[in-house]
Amino acid sequence: MEVVNGSSGSGDDVAVLSFESTVPRRHVHRQAVSEVFLTDCVRGPGPDRFVLGAQWPRLHGFYRSRSGRYDPMLLAETLRQCVIYLAHTRYRVSLGQRFVMQEIEISAEFERLVIGAGAAEVAVTAVVSDVRRRGSQVTALSAALEFAIAGRCVGSGRGRTVVLAAEEYDIVRWGEGGPRALGSVPRGVPVDPAVIGVPVVGDVVVGATVRPGRWRVLPDLSHPVLFDHPSDHLPGMLVLEAARQVARAELGDPEGDPVSMSVQFHQFVELDVPAEMVVSGLEEGSAGAHVVLEQRGRAMATATLRWAARASRVPGPGCGG
Repeated sequence: MEVVNGSSGSGDDVAVLSFESTVPRRHVHRQAVSEVFLTDCVRGPGPDRFVLGAQWPRLHGFYRSRSGRYDPMLLAETLRQCVIYLAHTRYRVSLGQRFVMQEIEISAEFERLVIGAGAAEVAVTAVVSDVRRRGSQVTALSAALEFAIAGRCVGSGRGRTVVLAAEEYDIVRWGEGGPRALGSVPRGVPVDPAVIGVPVVGDVVVGATVRPGRWRVLPDLSHPVLFDHPSDHLPGMLVLEAARQVARAELGDPEGDPVSMSVQFHQFVELDVPAEMVVSGLEEGSAGAHVVLEQRGRAMATATLRWAARASRVPGPGCGG
């Protein structure tokens, strides 16, 4: 049951969040109910402030870490679901409209992501801004989010999406030529799963090339998470995962997880045209990596990933601290 009220937007709102069931899957653009993380939403102390509930399983089929902590990529997927959910349920974006994510940023309090005795109940505070409209129709919005478990900040993030009507999407996506039939997806040899810290070869999304610093993107349209539903282009979450996998390989740190990621999507990435992740720079001391997704010689997306310092630091008292 979704609870909607007009309370204070802080502790009181978190107290009334329900984690009993997920929100409708259509509101987060998921086909499998098991891939819906959001459970509830309440209003904050203003028209553009909300608190959402999410639940993370202790062992997700894809987003999982060997460290005994929740995979930071859960922050990104939860952020994606929050932005879409709020657009549909709070800003009257119809289900027939299409979303084009322009930017996703996440930052994790990694030491606080320890998996406990039960599934994590996550309170997500969201502030929506820069809402663009054409008449009464929302055409774009941004959201800044903070994630907390048991009152302790575990991460933050922000995202921006453009919203298009179906006919607008066809023009932006395909140009005047209109939709085209999808050709064969390029194949390649996946990198050894042990090199990038994934349990099975089916979760590998990149393959080595003969050129140093360049990795072939290997989309698998049958993947139950990254292709939870059909897509006419490379999904954004696959771009994030490919960036993480090549960064792990380049840094020689198969079990490492970034404490922050910033990804900008510039153009649609075709599924049936070869694409490569190009590592354009490694930061001193293996602290991070800069990655560009190239297709047909053009930069389609750019990503910056940063790893935690080797010595663990003591987390601050709360979000934003």
